[in-house]
Amino acid sequence: MFWFNPSSKRGNTHKVAPNSSLPPRLFSIKLHLAETSETFQLPGCYSDLTVLKLKHHLELLTGIPLHFQRLQYLDEVDLPDESTFKYNDIVPGGTITIRVWRQDGWGLLVAAAAGGDITQLLRLGVTKGSTCSTPNSQLLGPEEKKKWIAHRAFVALYIASHRGHIAAVEFLLEN
Repeated sequence: MFWFNPSSKRGNTHKVAPNSSLPPRLFSIKLHLAETSETFQLPGCYSDLTVLKLKHHLELLTGIPLHFQRLQYLDEVDLPDESTFKYNDIVPGGTITIRVWRQDGWGLLVAAAAGGDITQLLRLGVTKGSTCSTPNSQLLGPEEKKKWIAHRAFVALYIASHRGHIAAVEFLLEN
C-alpha cells in the first residue's frame, strides 16, 4: 500500500507495510441477475472477499439458492468459489453477472418464480402429478420424481416469497 505522509514537505509517498489492524477498504459493485434482468447494488465489498462468501450473501439478497449461482465478471467465465475479488480483478463500481444453472430448466423456473408467473410455474414441474419433463427427470423413478418436484416447488416458493408475490406463494403452498 502507498500512503501520503502529510508531514512530508515535498508530498512524497512512502511505502508502508500493510497493517492488519486497519479495516479493509470497502466499495460497492453492481450485480446483474441475467434470468430476470434485475440489478442489485452490493455495498461492503473488499479485495479479499471470496466468491463463496459473496454467494452466501447473494442468496439472501437475491433469493437465488447458493447452489444455483454462477457468478461471472467481464469474460463471462464462472468465477471459482475460492477466488477473491483481487484475484479476479473486480473493481469498485464493476458489474458481476449472476446466472442460474440452466440444466433441468432451473433458469426458467427462477424467472417464473421471480415474476410470480403461476401459469409458467405450472408448466415447470412444481405440483404433484406434474407432467413437466426434462432430460434429467426422465431418468428418475417415481419416488425420485416426487422429490425432484418437491425441490422445485421449494425453490420456487423461496424465490416468489422473497419477491413478495403473494398469489404465487399461496398457489405453491396449496399445491
